[in-house]
Amino acid sequence: MPFHHIAIRVSDVNKSREFYDPVMAAAGYVVYWANNTIVYYAPIGSPKAFEFGLMLSNPDKPAAKSHIAFALPSIDEVVSVYNIAIESGGTDNGQPGFREKINKDYYGAFVLDCDGNNIEFIHFVRE
Repeated sequence: MPFHHIAIRVSDVNKSREFYDPVMAAAGYVVYWANNTIVYYAPIGSPKAFEFGLMLSNPDKPAAKSHIAFALPSIDEVVSVYNIAIESGGTDNGQPGFREKINKDYYGAFVLDCDGNNIEFIHFVRE
């Protein structure tokens, strides 16, 4: 069953948008809806089908760390989005490359956002 949407908790929505807005745009997403406590992103071709969101954490509970993987259509896109994520304030958590120990067709890159969430960009090369 495909997921409908994913939302992660962040400590500061506006600061998180400095990272996510350019990264999501590079991955083919636009802001669907936003205010000071939440932002949802939708695919450019389906602007009302939001898939990913940021939600302000409860200040009494720290933001939980998450892992989210975004499938991209090519190795070049993985590298491009990874670079934009780093330029937008992300921290390297695994440079772009094949992960042959996992799967010989698996090409991925990992970035930590400003709250320490692990964001993965992935492409499977089919031979």
